[in-house]
Amino acid sequence: MRGAPAELTERHRDVLRVIIQDYIASAEPVGSRSVARKYGFRLSPATIRNVMADLAEFGYLAQPHTSAGRIPTDRGYRIYVDSLMDQCPLTRAQEGMIEKRFCHVQGEVGDLMREATKLLSGLSRSVGVVLAPRVDQLAIRRIEFVQQSAERILVILVTTSGQVHHKMVALDEVIPQEALNKMARLLNAMVEGMSLSRVRQLLVKKMAEEKAMYDELLRQALTLGQKSFAEETEGEVYIDGTTNIMHEPEFADVEKMRAIFVAFEETSKLVRILDQCLGQQGLTIIIGSENVLREWQRLSLVMAPYYSGEQLLGTLGVIGPTRMDYDKIVPLVDFTARLVSRSLTEVAS
Repeated sequence: MRGAPAELTERHRDVLRVIIQDYIASAEPVGSRSVARKYGFRLSPATIRNVMADLAEFGYLAQPHTSAGRIPTDRGYRIYVDSLMDQCPLTRAQEGMIEKRFCHVQGEVGDLMREATKLLSGLSRSVGVVLAPRVDQLAIRRIEFVQQSAERILVILVTTSGQVHHKMVALDEVIPQEALNKMARLLNAMVEGMSLSRVRQLLVKKMAEEKAMYDELLRQALTLGQKSFAEETEGEVYIDGTTNIMHEPEFADVEKMRAIFVAFEETSKLVRILDQCLGQQGLTIIIGSENVLREWQRLSLVMAPYYSGEQLLGTLGVIGPTRMDYDKIVPLVDFTARLVSRSLTEVAS
């Protein structure tokens, strides 16, 4: 964690910590008498009010109404997560329960992504989100072509991380299944272990080489490969639990709630935010006004990257109100990311 700013004395830090913890729990502005009574400070309410006034002047607290107590600002939450909060590690029982959920996941990697999203949503009582790996960035393990009709074939792409992707491709000519199998073997020999973006470059290069044109089967294989992998792919996003935040008191405003839901449905914007997290080292916390999306400036994100071996694949985490329980959600996201990484590494091995 980062250190607290120099202007904050130990007394400032203690009072700010308990105000934020109280507000996270109650969603109600916190007054000086409440701080003195609940937390046993050997300070009078008047002294605490002076400390709170300092914190407001520094920009860490705000007063929503003249007669009300104080609430944390985004800057206050930032200081809290960087230097004041005490994380609540998951118990062994909680870790075991999460591991058990993943043990039952069978099938494609997409099932693992969906389970992780549901788990994060359920345990945080907020929104669980996973940015799946972009196929372009993944190494190819195997390509298969399966004839569906005289005009169409099914392309199956298996990545080294265990993901399976399907795509229907229209044909200009009838190609028997036996020839499709030979084409797949030719392409697999050329592209195994390459990323999809590198495969596209290779296919363009091969098609331009006259020496590759004498072999009709290779020509057809290269043409089919180009059709199969021509489109750029955007990372798929898995989301669960968007209705959870409807029950939070700060989202009682219907119009603001609608704007948030619309933002969740705009996948390209969501991918842009998650890419921002993916570009960071380790766990990332984005708080309120730090969000690039105006509609999400009342939300916070706690995100962690996940891997297959040493290869960075994507990011996962929790989206909720700025008043989220950071000290519990941070270890939940961190453990889930490590568990997903372990599962994907086992799939790839």
